[in-house]
Amino acid sequence: MVLYYIATVFLSAMLLFSMQPMVAKTLLPVFGGSSSVWTTCMLFYQTVLLLGYLYAHFVMNRVPRRVQLFGHVAMLIVALVAGYMFDTPVAPAEASVFPVPWLILQLALVSGLPFFMISSAGPLVQGWFARTGHGRSHDPYFLYAASNAGSLIGLLAYPFVIEPMLGLDTQRTVWLGGFGVFIVLSAGAILMTRKGHHQDPHAPPGDVLAPPQGAGASGKPDRRIDWRRRLRWVFYAFVPSSMLLGVTSHISMDIASFPLLWVLPLAVYLITMIVAFAVDAQKLVESIRRPMVIAIIGATILVLASDAQAYAPIKALVAIQLLILGVVGLMGHGMLSGDRPGAKHLTEFYLLMSVGGALGGLFNGIVAPLVFETTLEYQIVLVCAVALLPWRRIREITDAKLKRKAMLVRFGLPALSLAYMFFMGFFASDILDLIGVGLANVFTFRFALMIFVPALMVYLAWNDGLACMLVLAVPLSMAAYDDLTNPMIQYRERTFYGILSVVDKAFYDPFLEQPVRIRSLLHGTTDHGIESNDREYKGMPLGYYHPESPCAMVIDTMKELRPEGMRMGVVGLGTGAISAYNRPEDTMRFFEIDPGVAKIAEDPENFSYLSNAKGRVDVVLGDGRLLLEDELRINEPLYDLLVIDAFSSDSIPVHLLTYEAIGLYFDRLTNDGVILLHISNRHLDLKPLVFELGSEYQATVFYKNQITSEIDKDRRQYWRPSNWMALTKDAQTSQALFENGMEKMVYSETEVRIWTDQYSNILSLFIK
Repeated sequence: MVLYYIATVFLSAMLLFSMQPMVAKTLLPVFGGSSSVWTTCMLFYQTVLLLGYLYAHFVMNRVPRRVQLFGHVAMLIVALVAGYMFDTPVAPAEASVFPVPWLILQLALVSGLPFFMISSAGPLVQGWFARTGHGRSHDPYFLYAASNAGSLIGLLAYPFVIEPMLGLDTQRTVWLGGFGVFIVLSAGAILMTRKGHHQDPHAPPGDVLAPPQGAGASGKPDRRIDWRRRLRWVFYAFVPSSMLLGVTSHISMDIASFPLLWVLPLAVYLITMIVAFAVDAQKLVESIRRPMVIAIIGATILVLASDAQAYAPIKALVAIQLLILGVVGLMGHGMLSGDRPGAKHLTEFYLLMSVGGALGGLFNGIVAPLVFETTLEYQIVLVCAVALLPWRRIREITDAKLKRKAMLVRFGLPALSLAYMFFMGFFASDILDLIGVGLANVFTFRFALMIFVPALMVYLAWNDGLACMLVLAVPLSMAAYDDLTNPMIQYRERTFYGILSVVDKAFYDPFLEQPVRIRSLLHGTTDHGIESNDREYKGMPLGYYHPESPCAMVIDTMKELRPEGMRMGVVGLGTGAISAYNRPEDTMRFFEIDPGVAKIAEDPENFSYLSNAKGRVDVVLGDGRLLLEDELRINEPLYDLLVIDAFSSDSIPVHLLTYEAIGLYFDRLTNDGVILLHISNRHLDLKPLVFELGSEYQATVFYKNQITSEIDKDRRQYWRPSNWMALTKDAQTSQALFENGMEKMVYSETEVRIWTDQYSNILSLFIK
């Protein structure tokens, strides 16, 4: 019997957590390939999980056994039918401009009912087992460990086994088959429960189900469940949930939105839950307190040194973020496990856990983007994490010396930290001048003084959660204030796709012998275009698009081949620098998914490229691939040059680099036209993939990697090195590209499997 229930709950969890990345991957092409798609999916699934737990709580406490057998199984069958009926997400191209309502609607249609029904399985199966009269029925929480193990295996199986081996259609068919098996197992689990009043046969007469181990099972009655205890359960679940989404967003936004980088944080989160409910929770919490404080100090330093993260090894950054998530998850879930109630309140406990998880998703996915200009939610959850530490009850300390020490920690350290940060904020430069620190070392010493002293104070307060929280809040608040009042930031906006900043950088140019301002558009830490106010560079395309860049080589080639004018399409707007190449006889259309980027680029107060462009220049909002498909359907005029510039140096929209996508680009191109792809990236080598895709369409493939040493040293503040690839099927165009400096590729040193809408494997492209 025990193995039967273990198999049932294991299968349900495996199906639940393999479904999430599978459905999210089907939605990525529809909603622009953004990492925020996964964050919204997590919010949806956490909310549906809450509803599933509410349903389980109602069924176990209000629905008779016979009705459970027929009613619940009937609903499972309806969910299975719904899974077969609604299989393909559909949304118009303009939905990607504000995708949250469309995304939630598609999630509800494609996976809502199956996910809802299977999410209720965890507490239901445990509740059914508690009513079997089995010798272990008084402690059904061991099934929770089996559920988490199934969740972890299902989650890890997706990127490492399911995704590489099966296309999306096959994945869905296999998943629905597994769901059918689960329905049969669920019916059997209900049939094994006892009829009538379900009481533990081993409990004393008159008692309801005895509490589990770690929650009063030692013979002591379970503590009273009041609203304070319930709120603690919600908070204990909220902190790891919010940290999970913060870490996931952080590491996926700057690399790529694909299942592995969603799965890793969620796997760490599940592992912490498995450990917390499988070991002595009290010992776990006691042993993890100090390591968690140390990890959070490290996270604080990363927050304050956010600019340096753009140059740090990605593997190290991911490992650090996962470590922080791990210790916070162990602490929060350890507190939950140590305070779990008896089996009588099992479904209520899981319900309130899911409330905390859903609130974490709501805070990170909805509230924070609407309220905060920056990722302030990450700093807030760090403060909440140290609030998990036990708060010392100073009034109950009888020893006068210990009481004074506790008071000093509780009130003295926060006050000292606040005074120190204000003092250093006003007088740090004077102190450095006084001790004779050279100009080159001012930043280093200032950073050290502003970081390591407050970090030491946080560590000294680790034994009192309230004091630690107050001390940590000081440097994080000061950092947030400095960021919001940074005079270099001229404009900032947070959209569904990330944080956009218009930043000015002033410096003295010895070549021009005058001060110069460079204005940049940043998406997180990624530079999406620059412009200068200097008369020599004003109006000139800079950054990756400068006049000697590979991009300029291809555009100049096409101008020579099209003296009468050409039509160019550009997927990805940035600052609109490419429009500076437009001639009066040319037309150019930009496809931009983020309305915030379009608003910035079209405002001449920010950047003047679009407003000063010659010829006709249009900006169309929506996902580039979907908009090109719409143009194909209505027979819009073809393009002579199609530039795909939506994946440089940050998140990769995978759906723009598949076999079907390249086919679409050729369909929208004249016979002698060119597809130009910007493949500069900090972490991924896209060259082998693009070569294979071009070869599959019998196109000639060109490549040009411009390195820093090829740029005049006096121009390196304005001109950036970049990697570009060009595809064409025309012999004359190929010859012209070659003569203008593009390098023809005849083979790839690395073989990769071609990406399709059904298959992609980004692991093969990581730069080693």
